[in-house]
Amino acid sequence: MDSGGNSLPSGADGVKRKVSYFYDPEVGNYYYGQGHPMKPHRIRMTHALLAHYGLLQHMQVLKPFPARDRDLCRFHADDYVSFLRSITPETQQDQLRQLKRFNVGEDCPVFDGLYSFCQTYAGGSVGGSVKLNHGLCDIAVNWAGGLHHAKKCEASGFCYVNDIVLAILELLKQHEVCLV
Repeated sequence: MDSGGNSLPSGADGVKRKVSYFYDPEVGNYYYGQGHPMKPHRIRMTHALLAHYGLLQHMQVLKPFPARDRDLCRFHADDYVSFLRSITPETQQDQLRQLKRFNVGEDCPVFDGLYSFCQTYAGGSVGGSVKLNHGLCDIAVNWAGGLHHAKKCEASGFCYVNDIVLAILELLKQHEVCLV
């Protein structure tokens, strides 16, 4: 049995599981705005706790590759992805119609680096699925991900890109679905 790093005992069988942990140190710098309950800096705090408790030595820590437009468009509409790529705090007043159309506003505000944030968290989830598909890990973790409320053509519930759907679509490349 392998007793080296990048693995954790898991389950009653005691078999070491390879863990891929996706983390970008920049993710904690994104800011939804004053008073908004979504706080990406909590991801950095979680990473610091993992380091403090010595857990990082048991995982393969990877910086995610940013999701590309074509990755995002596997679920999201092209015009919605294009909007996310182009919207900035400086340009939002010129795009009021699109803000409303794509449900970007109070719950899902425009902030500096919005598109990069989406690329980062979606890239971690898709990257985890790729690692799982290729048998390179048993467990994939992306604390920045899980933003599952985003719809095909609009933001929702603090979520702009549905990284969960994107990760599942990646997993389906390798794993068959059995409908009961």
